[in-house]
Amino acid sequence: MKKRLLIIALLPCFALSQQDLLGQYRPRLMTRGKMWSAFRNNGLDGGGDRNNSSSHSQESLSYPGNIARELTDFVEYFADIEAYINDDPHIIDPPRVTISQNSKGQGIWILSVANGVDTLVSCSGTRALSYDIKSDPYDIDNAIESSLGNNVWPNSQRSNYSPDHKQIIGNEPVEIHNYKYHDYISNDNFPEEIIISQWKTKSGIRGTRKAYAWSYPDYDDFIIQELFFENTGNDILDPVYFSLKTGISVNSAAHGWANGFGMGWSDWRVNRKQTQDDVFFYTKADTFNPDLSEYKEQYQQHTMVYQRDGDWLGTTWDDSAQPYKEAVADPHKNEFQGQKENQLLAYQYIGLGVIDYLPEGGFVHPSSIEQPIQVKWWQSGNIDELDYEDPNPVDNNDQEMFEAMVYSDQNDVTNTPIIDDLGENAMVFGPYRLEPGQKAKIVVAFVGGSGADWLNEDEITWSLTPEAIQEHTLGERSLFRNFERAKFAYENGFDIPDAPPDVETWFGNSIRGEVVVNWSDDAEDALDPDYNGDEAKDVRGYKIYRSWPPSHFWHNGPWELIAEFPIGDPTYYDPDKKTYSFIDIESFSGYNYYYSVHTVDSGHEHWYDKDGNDHGPIPPLESGITSPEQKNVIAITPYQGSNIVFDQMEEPIRVVPNPYRLDFSDPNHMYPDVGDPYKLRFINLPRKCIIRVYTISGDLVLERKHLDESSGESSWRQETITFSGNIVSGMYFWVVESLVPESAGQLQRGTLAIVK
Repeated sequence: MKKRLLIIALLPCFALSQQDLLGQYRPRLMTRGKMWSAFRNNGLDGGGDRNNSSSHSQESLSYPGNIARELTDFVEYFADIEAYINDDPHIIDPPRVTISQNSKGQGIWILSVANGVDTLVSCSGTRALSYDIKSDPYDIDNAIESSLGNNVWPNSQRSNYSPDHKQIIGNEPVEIHNYKYHDYISNDNFPEEIIISQWKTKSGIRGTRKAYAWSYPDYDDFIIQELFFENTGNDILDPVYFSLKTGISVNSAAHGWANGFGMGWSDWRVNRKQTQDDVFFYTKADTFNPDLSEYKEQYQQHTMVYQRDGDWLGTTWDDSAQPYKEAVADPHKNEFQGQKENQLLAYQYIGLGVIDYLPEGGFVHPSSIEQPIQVKWWQSGNIDELDYEDPNPVDNNDQEMFEAMVYSDQNDVTNTPIIDDLGENAMVFGPYRLEPGQKAKIVVAFVGGSGADWLNEDEITWSLTPEAIQEHTLGERSLFRNFERAKFAYENGFDIPDAPPDVETWFGNSIRGEVVVNWSDDAEDALDPDYNGDEAKDVRGYKIYRSWPPSHFWHNGPWELIAEFPIGDPTYYDPDKKTYSFIDIESFSGYNYYYSVHTVDSGHEHWYDKDGNDHGPIPPLESGITSPEQKNVIAITPYQGSNIVFDQMEEPIRVVPNPYRLDFSDPNHMYPDVGDPYKLRFINLPRKCIIRVYTISGDLVLERKHLDESSGESSWRQETITFSGNIVSGMYFWVVESLVPESAGQLQRGTLAIVK
């Protein structure tokens, strides 16, 4: 009962936390692809690089996306009250180590001169938000996207718009889920997920940001963004400039684990020296020197700024890509959670690439064809010490910000910065002349890449291999390949080969205490919208992936393929129930598992886009693994079933593991789940009983009833009876009292050793 009261008390706090500190702008969260971010109706994408963002309550640009640090932002996605009450892992306070937040935020600046007199600057971060910006919610009811979206579960919970499901709250952006379980994308002229944010400024320009993402395995590494700027005022604005100011920080994906060599806990929120070692690249810089120089000419065909983690000179080893070093690791429970020696923790490449700035459709073009006209880079150090150089509305007036962004100075990136450091950069587009009613448009993509992605390997598994450090720079090739795919998707009007549909899974427990994965055959009736007749019904089989034990990146893997079979396989398919059941005979009671069931299609000899262009053969495609809808984000744990022998108290009750030892290198004495490290199990229990645990001095630390007709076990995560924390190292006594008629009142006793 105490836990029920606790969760009810916590939920209002979660709802309040949805209000972002930047002017109380409620975010919407893009999670369909591998790259995640939050969007607000103030022009900000991701978090904000400012002192009061030192908390971890906001989702910034992340690759790969991960909810382990973002429960308060993700409450509407993942808060499972029943799971919390049942003591399932990863519910209220997930671990907060090595989270892949790769940016301090992405802001949009609008810089203009009105009627040749007034200099007006409106900025959406990353450092701060100018006072004039106001939310201007997008009129979705009268927009081209109004017919998109699906309102079946979980879309009704996780999106806020479809034609018959509108739950847009206050000033939050519009979020559309253009997909559902067991069916192909309903309108494949648009991506699977769309978030539209809109705001207005003192210059009269209204900004609109449309962000797009897919979960398709070849198209899940980027977020495409269309940026619209409309002069809704009465003044002629000439000149007008638009700046994309970003604070990418690849290094921060790995910080929180080391305290040796003066490293200390740090990421972009604090920006201590050890996090200031990113390597910055700009493809159009005079001295552009990519990691893989043989591809320089290919890269220079694109306009992109990108970063990777570099080598901080404070260590005695090359810490590029942040290899884990146990000798300097912080043993605190939130920092050390199963990382392996030399495992790469910041292996990503993150970039911002320009897709289009000369769009058709009546948009005003900049007076100069060569764009961007400026690329800026400013050093950005310790926030608490005000150790940064970039212009912002707290320290600068409009004229100063205009000049710093538009005019040439020492911060121009005509030469890529030589030193490895942490900075903020800006791409500046213009000048434009916007008369009342006129619009401009810029299209960009935020893109990620990695060596694992290039090699088509599981990222966590790859990061553990000795070869990963040599293969790290293949992430650069992955980055540009993914950007080229983003360009193709946009230039082809969002028409790309459709991956087969997701399936919704549910889980059971075998009589042997193993996981049973279940799903229906509904996806086999799905019709690929790119084909007709029998060719459209192309789902041919299934693949099952498992993650165990989960890594410090939590539900991101490592994933392994454990089964593959065609549709209708009699080993797993029940034609009467029209369902599949797969028993994972390699799963064991008490351990936590994640699963992802993929559909696989037939492939096709030809793929024609919506304009009738033949792109040749398409190999068999499978559904994705990146989205929360494509896996169980709350672990499934098989359990020991009840038994008459247990009810009669004829089998010795045990506590496992015993002794318990908090040491991820010793899985024999703890369950090696980084999100559930304190679990103990009382096994061989009667269906109904009372469990009590005492200290050696006789103080009661646990009293719990086990009332489960189907289960012969109960888990305890070492929390005290007052929920004031976990029990400490020492010896404990336990007592189990039976409440079933077969053995009512009988007791079993034992001891328990805890070592932390």
